[in-house]
Amino acid sequence: MTIQSLDISPVGRVEGDLDVRVDIEHGRVVNAWTHAELFRGFEVILRGKDPQAGLIVTPRICGICGGSHLTCASWALDTAWETEVPRNAILARNLGQIVETIQSIPRYFYGLFAIDLTNKKYRHSRFYEEAVKRFAAFTGKSYELGITISAKPVEIYALLGGQWPHSSYMERNWGIAYIVRIWQDMCNDSLVFP
Repeated sequence: MTIQSLDISPVGRVEGDLDVRVDIEHGRVVNAWTHAELFRGFEVILRGKDPQAGLIVTPRICGICGGSHLTCASWALDTAWETEVPRNAILARNLGQIVETIQSIPRYFYGLFAIDLTNKKYRHSRFYEEAVKRFAAFTGKSYELGITISAKPVEIYALLGGQWPHSSYMERNWGIAYIVRIWQDMCNDSLVFP
């Protein structure tokens, strides 16, 4: 039996379009390739820079999950410098992560993934018309609702970080950058957590 090749393009957006090709022989995948068009190159961009540059650069690379990149850059510096992070700073980071994740789910689904369901390659599907009605960019009924809903958690994030996206909310504490706008010893009783 000959090998059958199956090309799947695009696979729902994974930080850019992803193409997959598989070779199938006797009903089993015998080889597979992926091809991603988008290379971000965080490490290349930051090579030779002050380590704290990651706090400014990485949140700006992505318009969906910049807070996650900021949090990771902060934790990397904390680990490298053996920083003892105040509990309130950890709570503020976690709140930022929570609300960014909550906004990310509808934004990713409606703004990136579901749009691909309206690709003309799927026009022969019995679900195509419904997909276009619901998920077409800017005009789909569910698209508009999903994008609108995703803005609400961002309002909470902006309270912590001053803005979203591309927030770089941090304070220096003895030369160490923190992803928090308050120092634990400066917190009043209303900000102290049990």
